[in-house]
Amino acid sequence: MQLADPRSGIEALDRRECLRLIATVPLGRIVMVVGGSPHIVPVNFVVDAATERIVFRTDPGTKLRAVEKGRVAFEADDYDAATRTGWSVVIHGDAEEIDPPAAAGARLFDPDPWAGGDKAHWVGIQATTITGRRIG
Repeated sequence: MQLADPRSGIEALDRRECLRLIATVPLGRIVMVVGGSPHIVPVNFVVDAATERIVFRTDPGTKLRAVEKGRVAFEADDYDAATRTGWSVVIHGDAEEIDPPAAAGARLFDPDPWAGGDKAHWVGIQATTITGRRIG
């Protein structure tokens, strides 16, 4: 354990632990620039651990247009209000439209979007930096 701030008890997480933690939750947030301002949208996602890539599905619109610009951030977290513990992971990376895993031979995972719509476009965020913190 490495404390990011010894006074607060906040622990800095290594890359491996960050990837393990985000794979345990179904919902994260993609952060992109829209019209010159930051824009945050929740998405259902999965982690492709082999490539350290975040994968989600979407319809045409804001998220798909953000892929054209490439650079995005992604955040996922979890907490327990009763014990006042939790963690947060932030990923910076390059987003691009990708082929569905079925095209690669076998459908190994599916982000299973909660929102309605076809969600026929698959987006991958290739992590360039991964940081995380845990409290409690």
